[in-house]
Amino acid sequence: MNKMHDLAGAQRPVEAHVWMALLSLYGKIYNRLNRQMLRDYGITLAKYDVLAQLVDAPDGRTLGELTSELKVTGGNVTGLTRRLLDDGLIVRESSITDRRSFIIRLLPQGRETFLAAQVMHDGVLRDWLGKLSEDELDSALLLLRRMNAVVP
Repeated sequence: MNKMHDLAGAQRPVEAHVWMALLSLYGKIYNRLNRQMLRDYGITLAKYDVLAQLVDAPDGRTLGELTSELKVTGGNVTGLTRRLLDDGLIVRESSITDRRSFIIRLLPQGRETFLAAQVMHDGVLRDWLGKLSEDELDSALLLLRRMNAVVP
């Protein structure tokens, strides 16, 4: 097993260092992007992610579908949708086929907010990660997808 030293001099497997590097990168990007999204568009990245699931779903999505797509708990999705309702970005309707289920749809203001935020989101990522070559980005994406495939 490949080992590396941490700051305290203890040997740790390289896999632990990869994990810590991924967490550090994720945290750095998430925190900076979240602050900018909130400042410029009044939404968090979590709200942005919900809007992203709705933008190409003209018939809306159920809370269950959103929970599945977003990989979060139903309680988190319920709270996010409640806040998006309060923001006037979505509407929640009872399902015609199942009265126990709700359909979440994007309102025009939600679509406008999402599309404007998406331009900023993609531009910021391009600015930050665009410092890498296209080959480096392709290699990173390939490696991350491979890592995702091997983790059960």
